[in-house]
Order: sequence, then structure tokens, then C-alpha cells
Amino acid sequence: MDVLNQFRRYLTQPHVRPWALSSPILVLLICLPLLRPLRHPDPRLISDDEQARLATVQSLVEHRSLAIEQSAALPIRGTFRKNGHVFTDQPPVLSVLLAAPYWIMQRFGLSFHTNPSLVAYLLTMLGATIPVAAAAGMIYRMGRMFELRRPRRAMLAAGVVLGSGLISYGVVLNALAPAAALLLASAGCIVYVAIAKHPRVTSGWLAISGMCAALAATIDPTCTVFAVLIALAILGMRWRLPMRVGGLALYALGAAPPILLHAALMMPITGDVLPPRFHPELTSTNNTSHVAAVDDGDLDDAPPLGTGWWAALGRNLARVSLAFFGEHGIFSHFPVVLFGILGVAAVMHRHWPMTTKALATATLVGAAAVILVYCVITLSGPGTMFGPQAFVVFLPLVMLWSGAWVRRPHHPGTWAIAGALLAFSISVALIGATDPCPRDGYDRYTVAQALSNLVKPEAVQTPAVLAGR
Repeated sequence: MDVLNQFRRYLTQPHVRPWALSSPILVLLICLPLLRPLRHPDPRLISDDEQARLATVQSLVEHRSLAIEQSAALPIRGTFRKNGHVFTDQPPVLSVLLAAPYWIMQRFGLSFHTNPSLVAYLLTMLGATIPVAAAAGMIYRMGRMFELRRPRRAMLAAGVVLGSGLISYGVVLNALAPAAALLLASAGCIVYVAIAKHPRVTSGWLAISGMCAALAATIDPTCTVFAVLIALAILGMRWRLPMRVGGLALYALGAAPPILLHAALMMPITGDVLPPRFHPELTSTNNTSHVAAVDDGDLDDAPPLGTGWWAALGRNLARVSLAFFGEHGIFSHFPVVLFGILGVAAVMHRHWPMTTKALATATLVGAAAVILVYCVITLSGPGTMFGPQAFVVFLPLVMLWSGAWVRRPHHPGTWAIAGALLAFSISVALIGATDPCPRDGYDRYTVAQALSNLVKPEAVQTPAVLAGR
């Protein structure tokens, strides 16, 4: 009888939480009408990065190979030749994951040969839009650690996804959107275990955290530093030392399958686990480098070239400042991210758990490391697509910590400033969602250029490069 009462109680209690679903539904309502295959179906408008991924997915299913020379269309840049075959310089794990739904589509008669636009639309929805919507749901769930009410958690989730620019990359097939969602999922699993009442029962989530972090790193190598730093947060849990060591072992165990998959795909091509972009000796099939250095126009205000330690320091500081305030800068597009940094500072107060402090510290340390690598070591800068393209992968994680700032009382003027910055950031992200990855990128302030292209589209002059031409 007690079992029947429990079953009846389960059926009568609410199972759908409207506040939890509000942000993911908002993301889908914004992204689905703006998906690139729907707005820009012309093959001449597809970026080389997306074209290369679509070609790899097609080749995996139709030819059982990562070589793309037999695909329907080839990218102009970002390919290399090895042993008589043409490969893309992208990490292959995301393409392998997308090959499974394309294999199912092909079994139902839908392929790149019969309806390429619909196939691209469905793959974009699965590979970018749904991960962004899932990221909004995970942020709502993680908002519990800030002790926010459900309406505020829903607002936090929507604000993070829209205000960080992640929504802009939810409309085009790319590696940034799923990698950012997986980073949030990895951090969310750590938070869930840290606040659980029975850690021995929930510790298995640490393996899922490791799997998500490693999968993000294999999709976008930028996430490697975060995968390592997030693991260190396990050491901050209020457990005995053997349990913390066991937690790290579980994390490593979960991280092993994505790493092994990446190694199995990469080693036959490059000889090691590093993606082709880290192998300059590979013969490129084009004369144009795919690595976009910092725009010359961005360096007009930089110190003149010179020799010596001070001159090098000046150039590096100029590049880093451009990463924040330049034409592809973080704060010139999404200034509301500043409140995520203030949230990290708020978390450093003594009443917050050590695990939360470790995750917040890992977020800023990882973000700083990525910025330094792109601006000082590789000199590739934020990228040439909309906004700070290379940094979008960690901006949602940084903005997540604004929840710690939101829960504290502030002056009405401070709230007004925060609202204005959020409104500006959301407006910029929605403008970018109209065309985040044009074929030739952006060479000016991307918001103004995207708005100009939206009001007055330019004529397409670049022909598509078809296989066999």
C-alpha cells in the first residue's frame, strides 16, 4: 500500500520546471530561425572551418576515411596533404561524433547529394544549437550554489548564454559552442558532487566531469588547460585525503576514453596526439596560412617595432590590450563579462567552500593562460570571425560567477550600470548571430561590420571550390 501511495505521489507531483526550461527554450527560439544553412544556404558563403567539418563528416560516413578529397565541396584554407590524401587541420573528434547522426540520415535517404542544406541544418542544430541550449540549462542548475531563487537563476542562465556571445556561435557549425557547453558540464558535475549530502554515492559524477572536460579538450585544444585546472578543484573538497585521491582517479578514468579516441584518430595521420595545426612540417594544399595573426589595423596604435626586452614587452602588452579592447576584443563586445570577474572576487570571501573557490580561481587562471598563449606565443589573436572568437569557449564559464555578485546587495546606480552593460552585450551577441562566421571573416569592428552586412549585404564573389575541380 505504501508503494502505491509513493507511486501516486510521484504521478501527481510536477515534473516539468518552467523556470528551468525557460532559458533553453529561449535559446532555441532565437537560434533555430538564424541557423546558417537557413539564412545563408549559398555554398559560397560557408566559412572554410565549417566547410572542412562538413566535408570530414561526409567522408567518414560515405568513404570511411578522414581524407576529404572525395567530398562534395572542399575548403580553400585549412587543409594539408599527407600520403596522397587531403585532410583538414581540425581535431577530428567532433566530426566523428557528428558522423553518427549523418549515418542515420543517410539510411533514411537524406544526404549531402540529395539535400545538402537540410543535412547541414540538422548537423548544425545537433552540433551547436542544442549544446548552447543545454549550456543554459546547466547554468540554471549550477545557480543553486549561489542560493538564488528560481527566477534569478533563469535570468542568470539567459544572461550568461546571451551576454557572453555563446548565442552567436549557436547558429553555425563550429567547435566553440560544444566545447564551451562541455566545460560548463564538467564544472557542473564538480559542483554537484561538492554540495551533495552523500559524496560516496555521487562521486561517480567525477568520472563524467573528466569525460566532459577531456571531450572539450579533444574538440578544441584550448580547453586542455581548463581540463587540468578543473581536476585540481577536487583536491579542495572537504574529504579525507584517500577520497580526494580516489576522486582524481575517477576524473582521470572518465577522461581516458575521449583521449584514447583522439589518439587513435590522430596518430595514423600526424604520428602523435597533437592536432595537425601543431605540425608546420605538414604540406599545406594552399598558399594562404589559415592562422590569422593580429590585424595590422589593430596594431596601428601599438609601439613601433624595435629590439630589446622593453620593445618586446610593449608589443606583447599591446596585443593583450587589443584582446580586451580591440576590434575583436572581449570588453568591446561583451563588457558584462566584467561582472563575472567581480563575482570571482566575491567568491574569494572566507564563507565560500574551498571547492567553489578552486573552480573560480581555475576559471580566471585558465582564461588568462589562453589569452597569453593566443596573444603572446602563437600571435594568432582572438581570431577573425565575430567578436573574440578564440575566447568564446571560456567566456560563459567566466560569466557564470556573476551569480556570486548578483546575490549581494548593490546601489541602484550599480544595478543600472550592470543592466546597461548586459543590454549592450546581448544586443551585440544577437547582431553577431545573424552571421558569426562569414567566409572571409571580419577586418573591422565586428559589430559595426556585421550590422552593415545585415542592412546592406555585399555581393558574393568568392566561388565555391568543388571536389575534382
